[in-house]
Amino acid sequence: MNYIYDVALNFQENYYQFFEWNRHDKIKNIAKIPLYHISDEDLLSMKNNKIKVNSTLINKIKEDNKKQQKIICLVSNQKIALGLLFNEEGFLLKRSSLIYEEEDEANNLANNLPLTKITYQENIPLKHENKLRIEIEKKEILLNYINHLKDPLLIKYLYYEYFRKECPSLKKMKSTILEAISENWTKKQNDLYHLVKLISKNNLSSKERTNSS
Repeated sequence: MNYIYDVALNFQENYYQFFEWNRHDKIKNIAKIPLYHISDEDLLSMKNNKIKVNSTLINKIKEDNKKQQKIICLVSNQKIALGLLFNEEGFLLKRSSLIYEEEDEANNLANNLPLTKITYQENIPLKHENKLRIEIEKKEILLNYINHLKDPLLIKYLYYEYFRKECPSLKKMKSTILEAISENWTKKQNDLYHLVKLISKNNLSSKERTNSS
């Protein structure tokens, strides 16, 4: 059994590379964490899929990591290293990339470790957009905002700003904007995102002034 010491992990539901971490993330510094050498196929599954492992692996992690309350470990195929967070039932809840130096250390240590076999109860491929985290999150913010938008004047305004034309149907305007946002990320979508952020900020400021008066 090998351990990595003083490693920084940023657990998220999706895998994000180290350069996509942001200042709002809850980055954890782990004093000591077990490392397992796994196959290329298992590494890709852990990185991308909906996973449930059997109790053998969960019990092994808990045994190797007795001082840690959460069921966490590192895995490496000697090329990529991941941090993994499981629950008691064996579901993979979150995963983390590693900073470059710590990933190199994990990959080098994995060279000397036997291969750990993983038995899955669920291993379901998930569809992932080949996009940077910031684009995915901006798109989610836009979709959520438009979906919950009820102000007809704002709907008309955003529709015109995006398409530079008018439409007689509020329902069609809203659905057309949502369809456009769901497509591949473009400068137009990015401009709409910044416009929505500006509107939201101004609305919040207006409410604060109203409440304080």
